Amino acid sequence: MSAVADFFSEFGHAFSHLVVWAYLLGILTFLSQTAVRSKAWRNLLAATFPSSKVRWRDAYGATLVKHGAGTFLPMHGDEAVRVALMKDRIEGASPAAVAATAGVDTMFDVLLTALLVGLSAWLGASVVDWDEVAAHPAKPALVLSLIVAAIVTAIVALRKKAHGLGDQLKQGLVIFKRRGLYTRTVLSWQLADFALQLATLYLMLIAFGFVGATLLSVVLIRTAQRVTVSLPGFLETGSQQAMIIAILTASGFGAGQAFGYGFGSKLTLSGLNVVMALIAARVMIGPLNLRARIAERLQRRKETPVDPDAGDLPHPVSEAADVAVRTPAQSSTS
Repeated sequence: MSAVADFFSEFGHAFSHLVVWAYLLGILTFLSQTAVRSKAWRNLLAATFPSSKVRWRDAYGATLVKHGAGTFLPMHGDEAVRVALMKDRIEGASPAAVAATAGVDTMFDVLLTALLVGLSAWLGASVVDWDEVAAHPAKPALVLSLIVAAIVTAIVALRKKAHGLGDQLKQGLVIFKRRGLYTRTVLSWQLADFALQLATLYLMLIAFGFVGATLLSVVLIRTAQRVTVSLPGFLETGSQQAMIIAILTASGFGAGQAFGYGFGSKLTLSGLNVVMALIAARVMIGPLNLRARIAERLQRRKETPVDPDAGDLPHPVSEAADVAVRTPAQSSTS
């Protein structure tokens, strides 16, 4: 019982001794990440569509909505959200070309994740248990084979169904044809975004009482977040929290305090993502009128006739079908 009491005592200590200045500064750096990263994507789009006007505020709003959707959508499903929002805001832009720029932007995150995993392994504190992988290579080999098979299948299916999209997809890579353009206008902003990510993590650690946090702990936590980002929401959150606790307890901190940091920072940053996404969606799309839409749907369901012989399932009948049924009867009587 004393271990449980100590755990909850450490958990409460993380919130009762919150360092406010670090917490607020962490929020500021977190909000700056989207502004910086959307600038990189805007420059990608501008290079892809040089004859069209690409506004940064549109890319910023679409990125905000993407991050909010990413709180709930696994496997980078949020990328489809920002592509759908942005394709109609660039004159002459095709969805495939916009999606290609999003793919180029996301590829930086994929390469960065691989670099972080390799760096953490080189430092001897990897978030991946390589000894376990070496002892049981069949499981990771099977997972890797399934991933490769899924990618190959998707590529083959796309090639069969999208014969005319090749040129549009290549349009998203046009920035690499001009030497140095990607490095100057995109990579520099992406690196600035990564620096802000590390700063946010460090400030949040300070805010929740981890005064002795090291750069190694920050890099490992960011690696854990990147490794689990493609999992469904509940699996991502659970995996991240477990890895954060393991990382911080290995550095000499208590498990309760580590869980307090993981829970508090996740709640704060995910909440900010959702709130900012709702604001951006309201500005870009207009009022959602969810209450009116729900009330209208409920009213339609009440007015829908029910066939007693078919159970409780309603069978809506359109006006066109009703007219088609009544017209022969009316013509025969006349």
